[in-house]
Amino acid sequence: MIAPQKPEIFPRPFNANYELLGTLGKGGMGNVYKALDKKLKREVAFKILDSSSDQEAIQRFYLEAQAMKELDHQNIVHVFDFGQQENQLFIAMTYVQGTNLSEILRNKEQLSFEAIDVIIRQIARGLLYAHSKGIVHRDIKPSNIMLTIDNRVYVMDFGISYIREMEKERLTRTGMTMGTPEYMSPEQCHGDSVTLQSDIYSMGVILYEMTCGRLPFEGNRPVEIALKHVQEQPPAPELFRKDMPPGLSALILKCLKKKLNERFHDMQEFLDACDQVFPNDKDTHQTPHVTKSNSALRRHTASITNMATKISPKAKMLQKKLAAVMIGIFPIIIMLLILLMLTHKPESTLRELEWKEALGNYETKALEVDKTKGYPLSNLNDNDIKTAWLYTMPKKPQNPVLTLYFDGNAIITHFGIAIGYQRSVDDAFGDRFRIFKKPKQLTLETKDGYKQKIKLENIKGMQYPQIQAMETTELKIYLDNVYDAENDDFAISEIRLLGMELP
Repeated sequence: MIAPQKPEIFPRPFNANYELLGTLGKGGMGNVYKALDKKLKREVAFKILDSSSDQEAIQRFYLEAQAMKELDHQNIVHVFDFGQQENQLFIAMTYVQGTNLSEILRNKEQLSFEAIDVIIRQIARGLLYAHSKGIVHRDIKPSNIMLTIDNRVYVMDFGISYIREMEKERLTRTGMTMGTPEYMSPEQCHGDSVTLQSDIYSMGVILYEMTCGRLPFEGNRPVEIALKHVQEQPPAPELFRKDMPPGLSALILKCLKKKLNERFHDMQEFLDACDQVFPNDKDTHQTPHVTKSNSALRRHTASITNMATKISPKAKMLQKKLAAVMIGIFPIIIMLLILLMLTHKPESTLRELEWKEALGNYETKALEVDKTKGYPLSNLNDNDIKTAWLYTMPKKPQNPVLTLYFDGNAIITHFGIAIGYQRSVDDAFGDRFRIFKKPKQLTLETKDGYKQKIKLENIKGMQYPQIQAMETTELKIYLDNVYDAENDDFAISEIRLLGMELP
């Protein structure tokens, strides 16, 4: 009889720099944990290579870490660190709090077209960037796609990716079949060489599944599914979804062509085709600037992130029965609520703070066509990190780059900032963003002169550096230092403050 394995007890130290907090799952090449980076006081996803791995797996693990460390894109998890602790190799990367796409698809048969548009564009942009760096993912599937509460999409797990450097090391050979059968391209099923168009095929399978509520090819055994990918044509998507916008079916089927030269040439061509199918997104080559106050990500938050908790028809029936019971006791509940409101005074709680006025210095440029006179300071708290307040680097920054004024006394406990973005014209990677210098160190000053310095990471997206709580009616933000970049401009995309307003 095999003795049962002892459950892992968390938290537990891994080394001097990391503490494991819990298990997240198993990736392509090892176990993935939630961990604490003790030095920077941040949570990370922490992948540890299986200790029984052979030399080839170790080389592939190192190549994955080295390649991913060079990937700096808003739709790809970022590698912060990798190394070896005794006989265990590890990678520390972005910890994404959210839901993977497989959970959303498991609970909803078909996604809205708005949600499909938001998700598929971000997958394509992340892969376009990876392809430009010579990396083909090779295992694109819903469980490797994560969505955050803000509907940011991350491509994860490059554990079996094809990297150009592998040709030198001979780690990827014709005849090796790697991937997940339901999402593998015909050439992968054959064991032939992979190209970036293999990822386009796998992405097409995901697009088919999101649209139709089912996979194009299904079977009881992996080999049966693989044969269908090689030999059979997928059913027409319109058989399962009658209300598709014009061109979507052709877009999906072009991704799923058996021959490489009949698929999209690259992800940029796919994105261009998306502009024709989903024109209402206002995200085309002809209109590269923002024309709406809210981004597509914000507009469709509820339509995507809440799908993982959608109620099934059976559960809805149960709800109706419970509702009938509740009607009988409803008057009693109302009486109790009124009594509670009269006798209970809620305690003050942390919430997002708003400022009544803001003063920005040094802003001199406007890249967007519709903002010829600069950017409204409302960009800094509109929950849209695709637009930014753009600055030219001050030569002698004695003055604050930004001052926020509050209606009354406020206790600020958390300072959140997103840096380095601005919506602009399309670049070579089709990202539709420009990246600027990122602040490295800021000084925060209250009205009575209390100052504290905060250090920022060289990453994209929101970050919340650790601060000491401070009470003030205004907050000045000074720029102390920046990360090196090719230009002299920097941008602040979003400011979020948490705390309490005092009476």
